[in-house]
Amino acid sequence: MQTTLDVVVRDKGSDELITVPASATVAEAVAAMTGHEVGAVLIMNEDGLVSGIFTERDVVVRVVKTGRDPRTTPVSMVMTRDVTFVTPGTTIEAALSLMYVKRFRHLLVIDGPKVHGLLSLRDLAYQLIRRDDGRFETAVRRTSEGGAAS
Repeated sequence: MQTTLDVVVRDKGSDELITVPASATVAEAVAAMTGHEVGAVLIMNEDGLVSGIFTERDVVVRVVKTGRDPRTTPVSMVMTRDVTFVTPGTTIEAALSLMYVKRFRHLLVIDGPKVHGLLSLRDLAYQLIRRDDGRFETAVRRTSEGGAAS
């Protein structure tokens, strides 16, 4: 049986969903990201709905590269607006495939208006390794001992 994202979100446990209002500046969004040691935040509108996502890549490509001032630029001007999402019933494998094809490092898990979580590639890789009955661990040990990983 394949693991679904609802299990991954539950296993993250106390990891809170980091959100920033659309009225915030880039500097405020970056402060939230660094303060919580995350690579992305959800941008929420006045009604509490997701307006977009703001990632480390957005900082580099849409702020730094273009010479915008993070202290005065509204995050709503440089966020990713077209947020791809999946439902909690999506399998880890399907989510990873989507993230690979679309070149995402973060994926929103949402069901109707309810946001269940924002998962990273790292979250999904952790779950695969954790639930793999030691296959990955064995491969790492063989590699570190000088043997070839299969």
